[in-house]
Parts: sequence; structure tokens; C-alpha cells
Amino acid sequence: MPFTRFSLPRRRPTLHLTWCEDEWSIYLPHPDEPLVLAGFGEAALLATAAVELPVHHEVLVLLDERRRVTAILLDPPAEIGVFVGRVELPGVEAPFCQTMSIVIELNVPYGPPTEEDRRGYHALRRIHMAQGLLLLDVLLTDGDTVRSLAIGCDPDPAWFDELDPEPIDTGTDAAA
Repeated sequence: MPFTRFSLPRRRPTLHLTWCEDEWSIYLPHPDEPLVLAGFGEAALLATAAVELPVHHEVLVLLDERRRVTAILLDPPAEIGVFVGRVELPGVEAPFCQTMSIVIELNVPYGPPTEEDRRGYHALRRIHMAQGLLLLDVLLTDGDTVRSLAIGCDPDPAWFDELDPEPIDTGTDAAA
């Protein structure tokens, strides 16, 4: 699949929400301008672009089975971020089955993940699996450097799986 460069549209439709005392937002991509994370390269580009969003700590990306972004949660409360498959999100109507977390840090260290990063990544992956979701990755970024915990912690990360091509609509009904 060819590598494509994309950027977030200038006009960002968002829902501004409050949960307890936390303020957070939901970005809904324009349906006619889909964002597709076909591979790690696109995910890394999104991670570096995420620092331009009105976000302080975390971006949670919701994706469908074709890795099309259905929604982006900006600084969601921890309860929503961890149990995203169990909550009803306002304005999020498109189904999702995969998630990717982008954590904004001041300085992303080089080298393999720490033991704490490994435990956290695997725990979050198990929680997502219990909700019927695939945790695609947890990316750490400072805007320049991007570090993938999936690539660092998982012996077989989903980034290396071939993405099935889009089905071709032939205009015929399969039941006929």
C-alpha cells in the first residue's frame, strides 16, 4: 500500500464535553475526507500532528476495521479512555473496533520500552480485548520523536499485518 501524507483539516468539528471536572473534546473527521492509518507511517504522522491539536496529555483514536478514523478523543477522562468500548460517546455514530492512543510527553526517550511501559501496554491491551477491541498501538510523542509501544512490546504487532484491500463494488447483488 503506498505511503500517503495527510494532515488534519483546518476546520475541526469538535464536541466540547465535561466529565466530573475534566474538560475534553471529540473530533469527528469529515465523512468525505477520511483519515486512514494504513500503516505505521500514517500513525506516526498523526502522532506528530496531534501536538497541534488542543490537547494536553492524550489523544485516543477510534478506528474501524479498515483503519479509518471514526473519532478522535482529546484528553478523555481515564475512565472513558480505558472503557471506551463500554460507554456511549455523544456524536460518535460510526462503529469502531480498534483504538490507538497517542500520549504527549515533553521528551520521548530512545531505546526499548521500560518494564513499566510494557506492563501498562499489556494491561491496556487486555482491557481492550475484554471489550472486543483491538489496541492497535500506544504512541509516545513530543512532536518530533514517535515511539511505538506495540512495536517495542508485541512480538507480532498489527502494523505488520497486511490490510485487506477495499472490497470492489460490482453493482451486483451477492444473493442473486
